[in-house]
Amino acid sequence: DPDRVMVGEIRDAETAQIAVQAALTGHLVFSTVHANNAFDVIGRFMHMGLDLYNVVSALNAVLAQRLVRLTCKHCAQPFTPDAATLTRHGVINGNFLKGEGCGHCRGTGYKGRRAVAELLKLDDGLRDLIAARAPMSEIKAAAKVRGMKSLREMALAAVCRGDTTFEELERVTLDE
Repeated sequence: DPDRVMVGEIRDAETAQIAVQAALTGHLVFSTVHANNAFDVIGRFMHMGLDLYNVVSALNAVLAQRLVRLTCKHCAQPFTPDAATLTRHGVINGNFLKGEGCGHCRGTGYKGRRAVAELLKLDDGLRDLIAARAPMSEIKAAAKVRGMKSLREMALAAVCRGDTTFEELERVTLDE
């Protein structure tokens, strides 16, 4: 009788139901779901026709992540984005860097990758909204009030630190 269970991927209602039952019987269950963000995972479960009360009772958190390319530290130079870019992303200032390309990064301006992630932690209020099939906009607003930062916000913070670029932000959060 394991304490932890890893389900490779939840692709269908049957697999989801097995994972939920394992969680409801006291097992810590980890799994993956192909989705664009944490809220899309909830949407996938809604569309599978599962008993959402059981799903949210079993669910503690949903983590969504993307990999962004890192600005090459060997050739990075301070960069001033144009006003339109700053306005579009709601940014006033930051430590913006852009790689010019060098032998370390093979001329790309990027070297290495790092995950940016959003974490949706479920509390009783969020569970109630999901179980009641509230509109996703309402669930998102409630999560934001509770301090959740979106993938886009996390990627934007990485841009402002000089870790990556606006181009990477747009590439990995295009669907948001």
